[in-house]
Amino acid sequence: MNLKRNWHSKLIYSYFPLFLLTISILIFLSFLIVNELSRNETRKADLISTRYIVNTLERSLGDIEMRLLDDIVSSKMYSRFLEEGEGQLSSQFIYDAASGLGRMIDQQGMVQSIYLYRMSDSSIITPRGMVSLNDFEDRAYIEQALKNKLNLGWNQPRSYKERSFDMPTQVISMNKLLPLPWGGEGLLVITVRLYALESQIDTMTDKNLSFLQVKDNKDQLVYSAHQIAPTEGNILNRVQSEKLGLSFESGIQTGHLYSWVSLVSYVWIGIGILTIVGAVACLIYITRRNVKPMQLMMNRIQALQPHVHEEDAAPSVKDELALIDRALEHLIAQTVDYEKQHHENLLIHRRQLLVDLMEGERMDSFRQRLRHLQPLEERFLEPQCAAVLVAEMNGTDLSGHQNIMKMALMNVFKELVQKESKFGAWAEWFGKRRLIVVVVSNEKEGLTRELLTELAKQLHMWIAEHFRIRFTFGIGQTVSGWEEITRSYTSADAGLQHRLTLGQDAIVLSEQLTDQTELYSYKYLQMLADIIREFRLTGDAWRTQLDQMFISFNEDQMNDKDIRMLVQSLIQMLAREFGELSERLQHQFDELVLARVRLQIQEADTLEGIREVLLEWLKEVYRNYVAVNETKSHRAMINELRVYIEEHFGDPDLSLKHLSDRFQISGKYASYLFKEEFDMKFVDFLVKLRVEQACKLLASSDTAIQNIAQQVGYANAISFGRVFKRVMGETPGDYRKRYGKQVE
Repeated sequence: MNLKRNWHSKLIYSYFPLFLLTISILIFLSFLIVNELSRNETRKADLISTRYIVNTLERSLGDIEMRLLDDIVSSKMYSRFLEEGEGQLSSQFIYDAASGLGRMIDQQGMVQSIYLYRMSDSSIITPRGMVSLNDFEDRAYIEQALKNKLNLGWNQPRSYKERSFDMPTQVISMNKLLPLPWGGEGLLVITVRLYALESQIDTMTDKNLSFLQVKDNKDQLVYSAHQIAPTEGNILNRVQSEKLGLSFESGIQTGHLYSWVSLVSYVWIGIGILTIVGAVACLIYITRRNVKPMQLMMNRIQALQPHVHEEDAAPSVKDELALIDRALEHLIAQTVDYEKQHHENLLIHRRQLLVDLMEGERMDSFRQRLRHLQPLEERFLEPQCAAVLVAEMNGTDLSGHQNIMKMALMNVFKELVQKESKFGAWAEWFGKRRLIVVVVSNEKEGLTRELLTELAKQLHMWIAEHFRIRFTFGIGQTVSGWEEITRSYTSADAGLQHRLTLGQDAIVLSEQLTDQTELYSYKYLQMLADIIREFRLTGDAWRTQLDQMFISFNEDQMNDKDIRMLVQSLIQMLAREFGELSERLQHQFDELVLARVRLQIQEADTLEGIREVLLEWLKEVYRNYVAVNETKSHRAMINELRVYIEEHFGDPDLSLKHLSDRFQISGKYASYLFKEEFDMKFVDFLVKLRVEQACKLLASSDTAIQNIAQQVGYANAISFGRVFKRVMGETPGDYRKRYGKQVE
């Protein structure tokens, strides 16, 4: 058998007809599919553009919503407006509140109006002042919003005006119940000019190329970009905006969609034919040229194969190409497996070597293993000084499938340290969160504390900027050689035990910290006793004591373990002191509840996080303890309060604070007693008594209204008149005209 002729013929007769057939089919199919390709690509491009426009509009409105909500919620002025009743706010306050809304509108160029509706008396404050619901032109929207409380997002376009003589403006609106998140006191309404959104749409569309139509939920046209009529183009895409409640239909202007297809002409057909002819010539040339190398390759492979009679050989053995492919595939697989296994073994051995080094184990064979594995350059294998940097990751652990990220971080640490040619670095991961970096130098004084601190800062900033990952660094002592490296690691690890007090992004030098647990043990035990004592007295001083204890933790740089131990001791002391007082308190000290609290404390990674968990649990325990403690004198306390208020309602200084000081109870508890016994607030109970007495005086005497106001506890006749009208529906003067000189 002539192998050369066999190879040549096989290549020619196998690929040449297939090549011609394929090229011919592609030429004919290209004319058929070019139109569909252009349509699909155009539709995709138009869809991307439309989604970008929709996302831009949603982001703009989202930014407006978040900024205005943040300004409204964070301002105590508007919270006070919602809480106060009619007549309790001064003119200056109303002016300031209206001016604040006006400034918010000025800062947001797209906003048409902002106003707040107060449910208690149906008052509305706008940038122009305060009006009642009946006098407000947009009251229909408010009534609809209050009926449909679930629809708190952006609503359909509508016509808007505040006053009857204002020109109506097309806007889209959103409303939120206040206070967040569930509301109950008022309603915030923000309107954005539809013209601003239309202008933004126009700037993002090309009227010569595409069109865009905006429709509402009833499929009615709201706006067409650049005022292009809907019939002037073909609609290709429809994007629905759930946030805005609008749909966006887009397409390409007629005459532009397939204009580029005209470029295909007989010139390109001729070029295609010439390309086919050239490809055929190249195929023949390459086939002839490759016959000899393939012959040599086959000779070598056959020399390694067992001798088999041709008639007994399998068909795959007769096929030279299959034989070459099988041999190469086997060789490549073996090479890849070997390299992968060698690399994995090398990484495992290096990590184990560093673990042994940090723990001071197998030091007798350390240098031999070090030279074999070569984790450092040859010149750093016997350094003059060394130090250990322990970098512990903050936040969520890197999961198992993020090994590439861990390898990248490890290499980045090494490269950043080795930027200085006089330093060597060896970095390995210990677990999922901790990265150990051994920094070495051949200079005896090469690793100063200032240099190591600056190096840790550079590592911290670079990793945080490029990987969005933050580490806490512990810098161990600088030691003279490998035999003392364990001491450096131990001191660096000790520094990381103060993350709660020093902060998660801290860089801790080992010599900065001293173990002062025994020095502060009496101090903190006394603090725990003070918290228990104040807790027992049902005063609020225990909160101050608790805050002072956490401040002391930070000032004394307490160890994380000691902090958690002291917090657990406080929980145990409270359980012994109050756990058996009642069933309500027993539930708070149930093992399941305590286990959950302990777990949250253990998982908290900041000092503030531990304080919040503990404070939340203590508030619940305190509330139940106060309820149990004060229930014993509940009925007597109610009677004393009622009698005292009936006798002293004419005192203008009478308030919840006054009752709290007089009866030695908290203001919240006094308010709770009134709500439970009289089904009304303390303020409403006091107003009721004062108005009843005022009605008697107005009907039975000629005493001046100013004097009557002072007798029933009001400093002036103006505030008295407002309260009287709110309760009785008429002014004191009108009441006297109707019932004057009538004795009950």
